[in-house]
Amino acid sequence: MFQLRQLKIFVAAMETLSFTKAAKQVHLSQPSVTEQIRALEESVGQALFIRQNNRLQPTPAAERLAIRARELLARADDAFREVRDNVDDSGGTIRVAAPQTLCTSVLVPQLLRFAGMHPGTQVAVQEKNSMATAQAVLDGTADLGLVHGWPASDAKLRAQAIARDMPVVVMPPGHPLSEAVDIKADALAAFPLVVTMDGCRYREYLEAVLQEAPVQPRIRGVADSVPALIQMVSAGLGVSILPRMAMDPAATTACVRWRPLSTAGAGLPICLLTLHRTPTRQVAAFIEMIRLAATGSDQPMAAIDMKHGAGGVAIADQEADGIGDIAAGADPAHR
Repeated sequence: MFQLRQLKIFVAAMETLSFTKAAKQVHLSQPSVTEQIRALEESVGQALFIRQNNRLQPTPAAERLAIRARELLARADDAFREVRDNVDDSGGTIRVAAPQTLCTSVLVPQLLRFAGMHPGTQVAVQEKNSMATAQAVLDGTADLGLVHGWPASDAKLRAQAIARDMPVVVMPPGHPLSEAVDIKADALAAFPLVVTMDGCRYREYLEAVLQEAPVQPRIRGVADSVPALIQMVSAGLGVSILPRMAMDPAATTACVRWRPLSTAGAGLPICLLTLHRTPTRQVAAFIEMIRLAATGSDQPMAAIDMKHGAGGVAIADQEADGIGDIAAGADPAHR
């Protein structure tokens, strides 16, 4: 019968495809890792890896075992945390993953408040793109994640829309639209655009908003991150569209201006990602604080039903008020 220690070593080998790298990850010697993998293979009665050009090639049996191994390790982690939390409700660490934009606008401003209410609990913030955030939750290296838009569908992942982030037009100071109270998308047809890279959630959001107008975008510059986009807009290269919470007031007030964009849609959902399990009391308290910070309301959002529209864009209908949330159907990386 295999042991949890062997499963941890096996998962490390699956992630690194190297016994040497796996040994570093689990803090063992390479011969010890090899011995534990051999013992695991004897337990399951099948080879798990094939050496190929100095690289490990997982067998079909390894691929199947990896799914169960991650589940068992996650359950073991849950059990340990539950016992620990019942002993000391104020201790432990909450691991939160999110893109840089949501770390800055939603998570970080709440850390001091949470620390005051739960002084024995640490919060470890992991800055990751959307895809990596979802993967961190699935892998169990993050207790929860926060992303703009809907993640790729995964039966193990629970995605809850906790708020809707409205679009704004970002422009340099002195721009003709800088004094406008409310800007319609068709007004942007007269100006060149700065956008994020293909595959970025914010790029897809911009294109979906302009498609509503409809406006044919005139792209003058492409940035690989939001800070780079802000700098390009500040330099006068063009204007852009971002969700409001992607804007860092401290970093952008002096160099760009932003104004609300009038759109028929109801904004880009901010989604909370967790696994389908009961959170610890500390994690539940932190989730509630983040939800209130994101919504400014003590009422949860209504349930959202997903469907796919044209161009690979998913439209979520909120039946309570007939509002549609625009989000990408897949979960590309963004910064």
